[in-house]
Amino acid sequence: MRDIFDGLNSRQREAVEATEGRIRVVAGAGTGKTKALTHRYAYLVNVLGIDPANLLCLTFTNKAAAEMRSRISQMVHSGDYNDFVCTLHGFCVKFLREEIYRIGFPKSFTILDEEDSKAIAKQAMDELGLKRTEKTVKQFLTAIGKEKALPGYIQTYMLPGSIISDEMRRTSRLAGYVSRQMKSYALDFDDLMNVTKYILDHFADASEKWQTRLNYIMVDEAQDCNLDDWDLIERLSAKHRNLFIVGDPDQAIYEWRGARPDLFVNFAADRTIILDENYRSTPRILDVANCVISNNQNRIPKDLFTRKADGRAVIHFHGKKRKGRDGVDSLANPSSAFLGRTPQRHSNPLPQQLPFPRP
Repeated sequence: MRDIFDGLNSRQREAVEATEGRIRVVAGAGTGKTKALTHRYAYLVNVLGIDPANLLCLTFTNKAAAEMRSRISQMVHSGDYNDFVCTLHGFCVKFLREEIYRIGFPKSFTILDEEDSKAIAKQAMDELGLKRTEKTVKQFLTAIGKEKALPGYIQTYMLPGSIISDEMRRTSRLAGYVSRQMKSYALDFDDLMNVTKYILDHFADASEKWQTRLNYIMVDEAQDCNLDDWDLIERLSAKHRNLFIVGDPDQAIYEWRGARPDLFVNFAADRTIILDENYRSTPRILDVANCVISNNQNRIPKDLFTRKADGRAVIHFHGKKRKGRDGVDSLANPSSAFLGRTPQRHSNPLPQQLPFPRP
């Protein structure tokens, strides 16, 4: 079992030992945020004696969650971590296996994958008399997702005693879709979050149970959380208030699908820790990166640095574009390395050294 503080810099160690209250860690690219998160988990378990059943560690992909579990397993005793190192929707599944009986579903409810959802959509479209193509099925499911984002569909279609008439199925795409879900007590991706929030909203004992159980909550890539994600996270952490969020608004790339990095920037933190030592890039690359991202508006100021050697001069390559067979623009010389971008476009197609002096 590895030493918890092995290989940590002073800021990472500060983050690991900051266990109580609302902690925000602003972690620049390549600054070891996953190390800080996993070592903090081990610190809570090994040093403070927290039961892993009372820890929730959330990230955004199954791959990232698996990586975290792998790292944690090397620092804690065998069995001292559990399935609460997961994605947000993964947590919703675990929650619903315990709580969905409250709305008349069996705990063995079915989870629809993409192909399952398409199959149901096609059946509903047939009943509505809609033309079925790959494109229209995707459009239909997109519309279903938007309708499920509105309040009321769970009460109308999914609770015990709800009645979906033949007329409703023939005139409402949502009614037609959900009625087919209900035949096998199935939930799709949107339902996992929506039904979890519904149960927490309408069953006070369920809310109290989970708020009491989860003593410590950690969230990775918090800048990519949308409003529903934030609402659930804040609700679960309301009792103990031990919420540890890690992110970087300068790396926010999912606003187009609802991410709210402004909620990370405006997070009411008891303490903010900035991880700014980069382990991935050279000083010259970081000089360019710092210059570029300093122009971002919705951010928390930080200045990345590294202890690496200077490395090669950073170049900007403005490649000529050409249309590929798929109609997508691509660089005329795809083998050229892209090391950095200037704030302005350059008309010179040849590589050139960027005019950013070292401080």
